[in-house]
Amino acid sequence: MKKTLILPDTIEACHEIIISQARLIEQLQRRAFGGSLKDRAVKYDGPSLFDEIEGQAALAAKKELEKASRDVDEAANKRRAEAKAQSKGRGKRPEKYNIYGLPVETRTVYPEGVDIDDYDIIGQDETNVLHLEPQRLWVEKTVTPILRLKRAKGAPNPEILQAERPHCIIGGGHVGADLLATLIDNKFNHHLPEYRQVKMFAELGLKLPTSTVNDWIHATANVLYPLYESQREAVMAGGYVQIDEVPWNIADRKGQACRKGYAWQFRDVSPRPRGTFFYYHKGSRGGEIPRTQLRGYQGVIQNDGYKVYNEFENVPGITVLACMAHIRRKFVDAQKSNPLAAEAVKYISTLYTLEENLRAAGVTADEIRSERQRLAVPILNGIEAWMRTALMTCTPKEPLAVAIKYALSLWPRMMRYTEEGYYLIDSNPVEQGQRPSVLGRKNYLFSQNDRGAEDNAIFYTFIVSCDNLGINPYQWLKDTLERIRPDKEEDELVRLLPYNYAR
Repeated sequence: MKKTLILPDTIEACHEIIISQARLIEQLQRRAFGGSLKDRAVKYDGPSLFDEIEGQAALAAKKELEKASRDVDEAANKRRAEAKAQSKGRGKRPEKYNIYGLPVETRTVYPEGVDIDDYDIIGQDETNVLHLEPQRLWVEKTVTPILRLKRAKGAPNPEILQAERPHCIIGGGHVGADLLATLIDNKFNHHLPEYRQVKMFAELGLKLPTSTVNDWIHATANVLYPLYESQREAVMAGGYVQIDEVPWNIADRKGQACRKGYAWQFRDVSPRPRGTFFYYHKGSRGGEIPRTQLRGYQGVIQNDGYKVYNEFENVPGITVLACMAHIRRKFVDAQKSNPLAAEAVKYISTLYTLEENLRAAGVTADEIRSERQRLAVPILNGIEAWMRTALMTCTPKEPLAVAIKYALSLWPRMMRYTEEGYYLIDSNPVEQGQRPSVLGRKNYLFSQNDRGAEDNAIFYTFIVSCDNLGINPYQWLKDTLERIRPDKEEDELVRLLPYNYAR
């Protein structure tokens, strides 16, 4: 029995089917006779899909893209040539001056059994040896005598004097700021679980149960909580935040697998950044978290294509930016099944080359905006025209079609980064801020309850903020724990935040 082929009603729909089938046949032929797709995905040297474009608008977009790309590439080549020429003239620093930037303790050694006064020094040799002293644990005993005037002896109300006792950071007053800062820095910055730190302390002569160290860390979170609230307000006041979320494992169900909570990170990427704020939520990644945290917010938010952010497009006072890194990632993955995707990756790389050129030139935000309008906008328009043409050659569910549909859904948001010089092309900074918590998760695996995860959010807020601002986290923790008090006013707390500490 013969099957009847049913064609669409319109010529355009038939044309789409023909192009799709032709492209599919071409892919099968290349797979059979032209080497592996993986090899061709690395570098695409085939004809541009623009060669098949018809129409004045598409051709104009092609010409503008090619011209802007040439300008960007020429500037990049000039920059690299200048950097290479400068590097040749620097030479290598003498080895004896390379002391790692550390303090140097000098000692002079003379031959034994000689009187140095009988000799002239006619030269010398130098040997530099790097040393390390292990951590030292000790107990500081502070004695505060109670004083009474001798002449007041026997008086009914003698004057009694005593020096102020050391400030108690956590209950008991027997743990110093330096030890607490070390525990927190080791766990949340260097990813050392508490049981490993307990083992290290045992080697230094201090034997502690892991539960005691855990109690100290959570008590320190309580001390830092008012500062944590001030940090949230400071980050939101910057007016330009990037948002990302990451799952954290919670093991509070005995005999069952860990459940997932989510840590939402809000990173201030304004021209004068104030660090990062982590918020832990025990439920889903639903839209109630950004709605709650961004209530009353006025400014710019930048994120991936997660659909919960779509509603902010209609909120007055909020501008939504997209992330080019997420768009590019889908085209990179699509190269495995369709080498045509490499053409999109090449065009996107040109945009990143432009950003490198601008950073290297050290230009102002206004100059960046001007160059983006001159060069990035034509490239973006050309990429959009390319995507709409390429979509006609794909089957609906193949990876390249998925990548194109994802990009086109975000393209209006993506174009907005060209409107201001201080806007970023992607949200990579906030994703980089997730690394400490992800590495920590691989080491200590989970939190025992939601309260523990909330305390982790407090510590990651300050550890990642210090990293953002180029501050030593241990030094900030130590100094802050020595200075913070429960009765401090809000303005005093703000002065302790990492971005003020950096100044």
